[in-house]
Amino acid sequence: MSYSFDRSIAQFDRSKASLAGGVSTAFRAAQRPVPICFSRGKGSHLWDIDGNEYVDYVLGFGPLLLGHSPEPVLAAVEEQLRTALGFGASHLLEAELAEAICRTVPSAELCIISNTGSEAVHAAVRIARAATGRMRVVKFLGHYHGWLDTVHTGVAPQAVAAPATGGQDPRAVESVTVTAWNDLDALDAVLGDDVAAVIMEPVNVNGGNISPAPGYLAGVVEAAHRCGALVIFDEVITGYRLALGGAQELYGVTPDLTVLGKALGAGFPISAVCGRADVLEEVATGRVAHVGTFNAGPVCAAAALAAINDLEAGQTEIYPNLDRHARMIASRVRSAANTAGIPMFVNQVGGVVSVFVSDTPPSSYEATLKSDRAGTASFIAALLGQGVHAISLGRFYLSAAHDDGDIARTGDAIERALQGLQR
Repeated sequence: MSYSFDRSIAQFDRSKASLAGGVSTAFRAAQRPVPICFSRGKGSHLWDIDGNEYVDYVLGFGPLLLGHSPEPVLAAVEEQLRTALGFGASHLLEAELAEAICRTVPSAELCIISNTGSEAVHAAVRIARAATGRMRVVKFLGHYHGWLDTVHTGVAPQAVAAPATGGQDPRAVESVTVTAWNDLDALDAVLGDDVAAVIMEPVNVNGGNISPAPGYLAGVVEAAHRCGALVIFDEVITGYRLALGGAQELYGVTPDLTVLGKALGAGFPISAVCGRADVLEEVATGRVAHVGTFNAGPVCAAAALAAINDLEAGQTEIYPNLDRHARMIASRVRSAANTAGIPMFVNQVGGVVSVFVSDTPPSSYEATLKSDRAGTASFIAALLGQGVHAISLGRFYLSAAHDDGDIARTGDAIERALQGLQR
């Protein structure tokens, strides 16, 4: 199999003439040999403008948990499109969606609805500060909570806490303390009576798909509550992906606030903050203003409601299959890398797989920084030429649309890609 990318290369050159950097989000720029220009998607597959077909594990960077163009979501959206695009006022779907979130997420007693994960994180932090009357926030090295200045520090691949991009106001993170994750002693050392919240990814997907140590999540909740702080789980990635109720359902630990996004909208831009009713009272009473022109817009709300209903109805089949298929991919990577003599490790949690070219196991974020990132990117680029589309960092998102045939095809592509790298 040999893929040509001539039209994508030409399209990228065209885009650079009018679109800064040639892409609309920096993450796409890293794709090799060129940011691919896609034309359509269906189920677990994508087609690009060169006519190449791929098994897709990027899934829009995670939101497409039900696959591309899932029929229940399309039907709900099409019906809403014929009704109204927006009202600038209340509508039936916003209450139905809020009820569905509160029904399916363990921590959710009340919720608010936004448009993006970054927005929702910003709202959650603001609510926590209002509820506690404190300002300082503790986050963890390697955890990502969006691109806004107030939390954009200590993110992959940074080894220390610092503003993560040019143009960022360094004063915006002066009230954010960054510490090591999976280390309760390190957390205790930075907690105090001025901390409003501890925020984290309950599985550090962005830092390398690192699982929490046994008892760690419960230990964080206990330590934070002991000093009067709240705990925020950023489940923008893990929400609805690792289980219907997200990582908090999988690990049996309930935070005070939860941030949802990505899979919530099945490809449409929508996010939410949910959690304890007494904490969300800060919004209910108006002490914290939650505003946004497109908040709970009816088209996106229709998509999210349809997605939750579909996941809820199929949860006994969907989530075991996500885990089974992810384990199959992880197993093929390990065996093929061993045959090729290439040092590779795999982290897998539910329907998320992260691969590393590395001499040491990536068991912590700090360990992932020692991996061969260029080697991992070369593997993902080789897979692209074999008809498999994955994230350049080495991450694979599984969807409910992937079947055993997709996994077998992917396994064969993994073997061919690693054989090519060996040569």
